Amino acid sequence: NKAFGTVVMVSESTMEGAAAEFVFRRLGRILVPGKLEVVTVFELLCEQPPQAGDAVIPFLASPESDSLVLYNWQWVRRDVLLRVADLYEKGISLFIERDAGAALRWFEDALAVLPGDFPSRFLQEVCRGATTGKGPCDGVLRMSK
Repeated sequence: NKAFGTVVMVSESTMEGAAAEFVFRRLGRILVPGKLEVVTVFELLCEQPPQAGDAVIPFLASPESDSLVLYNWQWVRRDVLLRVADLYEKGISLFIERDAGAALRWFEDALAVLPGDFPSRFLQEVCRGATTGKGPCDGVLRMSK
């Protein structure tokens, strides 16, 4: 997705169907041009960590270590990625509650942990615009064509 800079963005129903195998993060509520309904979208982050005794063929995990996962074409420690997802979730929750100023701080914290996190960078810019009156802060991200 161009706006969020994600590799895999999915609907809520897809996320729910694959949540046992994969870790997702909520990206936000979006309105797509030409549509009337706001939808919640998610990013596929990584596989769920293997359980003891599981025979796993890694898809998004490094063959050398299950603590590394492939994220946006780079190897990232799983704990770092999950920490960023947690910070992002706090920010997106506040943005949806229409508090762009408070949300901005969480996105900045996520970027301090993982500077290459494109969704946090995108929401950082959206929140900056909202706090300076250059964009709406109604909890919905309007996608352009």
